[in-house]
Amino acid sequence: MTMQSSGCSYPTGQSPYPGECAPLHPLVFVPRPNMVAVPTDVEFRITFDDYPDPDTVRSDSLLLTTGYFWVPGNYGVDLIGKAAVMRPIRGLSGQIGYGLHLRPALGSLAGCPGTSQDLQFMTGSGPAGGAPPAPTPSFATDVQPILDSRCAGGGCHLAVDDAGTTACSDAPAAQLSLCAADAWDALVGKPALQSDKLRRVQAGDSARSYLLRKLLPAKDTGGPIAGVYGQREPPGEPLPEDQLRLIAAWIDGGALR
Repeated sequence: MTMQSSGCSYPTGQSPYPGECAPLHPLVFVPRPNMVAVPTDVEFRITFDDYPDPDTVRSDSLLLTTGYFWVPGNYGVDLIGKAAVMRPIRGLSGQIGYGLHLRPALGSLAGCPGTSQDLQFMTGSGPAGGAPPAPTPSFATDVQPILDSRCAGGGCHLAVDDAGTTACSDAPAAQLSLCAADAWDALVGKPALQSDKLRRVQAGDSARSYLLRKLLPAKDTGGPIAGVYGQREPPGEPLPEDQLRLIAAWIDGGALR
């Protein structure tokens, strides 16, 4: 729960999510169940009905096998897409059967368990390839303009001077100044005041960065996602997905200055 003043949010010690814990359900699998000719360089992706907890996305909750053998991979979470992702550490073998096994240990950020589901698929003769990775966004060029345009409302994390330009606030909300002179140092590697296990920006890991969790759209009930205190930021309309993904790409690319 929050108390609000001038559009800024202030946390209290009250839990915003009392009541029943709804299980986390998968909605879409990539590849689809029983699919054939799956590329050997496939990235496995499961989209859920709520935000998956990255701390629960691991080999005992999302397991890839062929016959009796476990296939190791790298695990991650796309919080914006509410998806768990697994990339095998090497290409799969061609034209053989694999199984993907989802287990209840993969839960939501709200602390609710998941469900069990097993699917089978058959690989094709080789990789699909793909487009080269996009350039990593620049903090100064790509991210700071979003902060300037959306975080100055009510003087929360920036101030607006007499000329209508953003400036550093004398007393920013949550002790977080997002003006151009302060923002990178205030975000990258700094502990989140409202979480004892997250940093505001964890370089290379947007799913474990408090900033991204704070920016995600509110739940249907109007509250923020579990584990995030205060109102969803910024006030007003949520950031569009392209801006959220730009911020996530900057973090995942190393959160460079």
